[in-house]
Amino acid sequence: MKKKIIVIVLCIIVIALFIISNNINDSKEEVSSINDIDIEINTDDDDTEINWSNYENREIILDESITITEGGVYNLSGAINNGLITVNTLEDVLINLNNVTITNETGPAIYIENAENTVINLIGENNLTNGTNQELNGTIYSEDDLIIKGDGTLNIFANYEDGIVSKDDLKIVSGTYNIKSEDEAIRGNDSVYIIAGIFNLQSSGDGIKTTEEIDLEKGFIKITAGTFNIESKGDGIVAQSKLLIENGTFNIKTSTTNSSAKGIKSGDNIVINSGDFIIDTYDDAIHSNNYIGIKDGNFKISANDDGIHADSEIIIENGDINIAKSYEGIEASKITINNVKISIVASDDGINIAGGNDSSSLNRPGMNSFNNNINNILTINNGSIYIDATGDGIDVNGKANINGGNIVIEGPTNDGNSALDFDNQFNINGGFLIASGSNGMLEEISDTSNQYSVVINFNQNLSTNKVTIVNSSDEIIIDYSSNKKYNSLIVSSDKFVKNEEYTIKIDNDIYETFTISNITNHVGNSKNMNSGGHRLGGIPRH
Repeated sequence: MKKKIIVIVLCIIVIALFIISNNINDSKEEVSSINDIDIEINTDDDDTEINWSNYENREIILDESITITEGGVYNLSGAINNGLITVNTLEDVLINLNNVTITNETGPAIYIENAENTVINLIGENNLTNGTNQELNGTIYSEDDLIIKGDGTLNIFANYEDGIVSKDDLKIVSGTYNIKSEDEAIRGNDSVYIIAGIFNLQSSGDGIKTTEEIDLEKGFIKITAGTFNIESKGDGIVAQSKLLIENGTFNIKTSTTNSSAKGIKSGDNIVINSGDFIIDTYDDAIHSNNYIGIKDGNFKISANDDGIHADSEIIIENGDINIAKSYEGIEASKITINNVKISIVASDDGINIAGGNDSSSLNRPGMNSFNNNINNILTINNGSIYIDATGDGIDVNGKANINGGNIVIEGPTNDGNSALDFDNQFNINGGFLIASGSNGMLEEISDTSNQYSVVINFNQNLSTNKVTIVNSSDEIIIDYSSNKKYNSLIVSSDKFVKNEEYTIKIDNDIYETFTISNITNHVGNSKNMNSGGHRLGGIPRH
């Protein structure tokens, strides 16, 4: 009787967990294109409505600390040695910094304690330095909204923590910024909105950052243009919520041994519409805790961890992505690729459809905790994709649909991985695929595909050898060679025709002939050949 009760209780628990899991999946944001990704950002443009001609102009040559208690336009020049500018008013303030130098050993160089709107306009070259002993952790520190613009240059030496800080919204319209900081270079609590400018940032913490975590409408970063050269020991650009990049030139390098050091990172969605990116990171190059949408742009990525990682979904449309170094190249629960040129070199998997969060972002202590889920889907509709992977070339803990494109995979040379690895189905419905690698854990194309393929298991190891497949009219279907050792080859092409005979040549010598009779056809034998779902001869590794 007790055993029956235990069994009934266990069944109830399993059913409850199943229902909860389904409810969680149903509550997830449904995304089918980049345009469906939630990236709505409300930026503050109040400063554009201020008519400064209505305010009094004041000319001040600095030689000691000053406090601004009235609204107006303040034209500042000169220098302050061990002092600061303080703003404390309920009105709007415009500060024209004209070749100003300020050093403060015990606090910020500019402190905005209170103001309706504070605008700093850069003229000429300005130098701001703070000390190592202070309560306010920024060389420019604002309790309220802060706008910085101008054609001039701002040099900041943040000897105590951050360079530019706003506890509310931070908006940068233009200017050149050379910032060296002991912690963050640029930090806004509610938002950072950059319209344009040149940013040369060296930080012991993060380069550009927002910190608001509770209000989901805040904590975002929006960049419309600019040139960004960022060297940081933490993250390069990190938003607590959404991150939108519309254009710009980005050269981001991160390096650390004890904290997050991602290139571009967001706690919510990331959308990149265009831009030129060179990203060299200790951690992930581009990382989102939710969705990533890339519409266009040129990316050159070198990462000690993942090239592009999203916990939920990645959608890439157009652009050129070159991941020259990565642990795993592109990774998410769901990935859609449309008309993109992609090159990936990975020490583990090239493309990984996984599920779950990436819990091994530092030092790769072990495999990620991924779940097999029918909602985990890889879709490739078009584009040119090259993958050089030491692990699996494409690893799908779910289902893959290849509908078009030109895909070349140079997979593993060891028998513990395979060029293709999947749990449910790997369907090829169009395009061209060639995948080489070891046949120790070989998985073939699913017979639910709409396009014919052939799996060739050679009786020898090949590498630089030229492998050619021709039809009965001597038309070339493939002409392939690799710098890596392989003994299996998977080929799928819309040029394969049922009941037609094909000839395989190695270095122009006839190796074998075969006839297309099934969706998946075989030449040679492999003791571990599998059509997906479980790897033969060992425990599945994903």
